[in-house]
Amino acid sequence: MKKWFILGLWIGLLGLLSISGMGSGVGAVAGFDPTGLWLIGAMTELSLTDVFDVRAQIGFATQDIEGLMLVSLSVLPHAVMPPVDLFVGLGIGVALTPPPFTTGLVVEGAAGLRLVPADIVSIILQARYLLRWTGGIWTSGPVFEGGILINF
Repeated sequence: MKKWFILGLWIGLLGLLSISGMGSGVGAVAGFDPTGLWLIGAMTELSLTDVFDVRAQIGFATQDIEGLMLVSLSVLPHAVMPPVDLFVGLGIGVALTPPPFTTGLVVEGAAGLRLVPADIVSIILQARYLLRWTGGIWTSGPVFEGGILINF
């Protein structure tokens, strides 16, 4: 219940922050990695220019590593070919985990597309590759995600 409250609070905060920008949006995302770990989360995007966006994203694990929370900030160059918007990006973040797991730095690469069926709605499909530094070792792997973004 606590993680749902935090997720709702985060979505609201991201929405408030995104209202101040031009070409911004807020939404929800769900994904999985090949090991069977499922993540649910929230994201916001803010357009810096016609070609660059900044995305803040938070995700919670739903099982296995109970309490895992990924928080990241990415820069996403993109190419618009209506009704599709292709993007790639690089980001940095943190994987916050309760004991006995360790908290660590995350570097990520992302690639995907936004489908824009209406001006206010975007459907996002993406693959993120996460490189995580925890406990003195590097671990890595992909996360495949889909979500919906409401644009302002």
